[in-house]
This record gives sequence, C-alpha cells and structure tokens, in this order.
Amino acid sequence: MAPIKKPKQQLKRTFLKEWREYHNLSQEAAASLLNISRTLLSKIENAKSPYTQQLMENAAVAYGCEVADLIMRNPLDRGAVWSLQEQLNTAPPERRQDILTVVEAMLGPRTGTDG
Repeated sequence: MAPIKKPKQQLKRTFLKEWREYHNLSQEAAASLLNISRTLLSKIENAKSPYTQQLMENAAVAYGCEVADLIMRNPLDRGAVWSLQEQLNTAPPERRQDILTVVEAMLGPRTGTDG
C-alpha cells in the first residue's frame, strides 16, 4: 500500500514585514540584525518559509515589540486599538487628559457595570 501524501500546510501570515517597515529598515539591514540572509527573511515575510521561535524572539528584540505582536499586530494600521493606545501613551501628559476627556465624552456616561 502506497503512503498517503499529506497536503502541504499553508503557513500563517505574520507582520514581520510591517514591523520592519515601521522601523524603516531594509530587508538587508533587518536580516543582518536577525543574523539570517536577506533571501531567507524575504521568504519568511512572504510565508514561503517557516520561522523559528528563536527568529521571532530576535525579531521582537530588534523591532522593540513582543513576539505576539509580530504574529497578531500590524504596526502600520494607525486606526487599530493598540495603535491608538500607543499614541495615547506617547502623548505629552498635558494632552493625555484632554484626549481622555474627549473620548469619555464621545463614549457617554459609564453605566457602573465595570467595577
């Protein structure tokens, strides 16, 4: 009986490319930081080659984020909740309260169900 050939599993998309672009790094520069070839980085960014845990950990350090961010979070999406949080966190303290006041006014009064 001939062995059954398993279908090749499609690799999941990551946001490695977006994090590299967010930091204005070329593939060559990023590959050098990650100690891999530019060709391999290109293949990983395009889901043509699998990544390793070590690569993701190195990329998280190089890109100043968490490993999970590289899989779940597009830093170029300025309208995403995490991007808004990041913008709020980096706002000058005097502006932060103004921003929070506007957001609270837009969301309406609290119902008291969250605490």
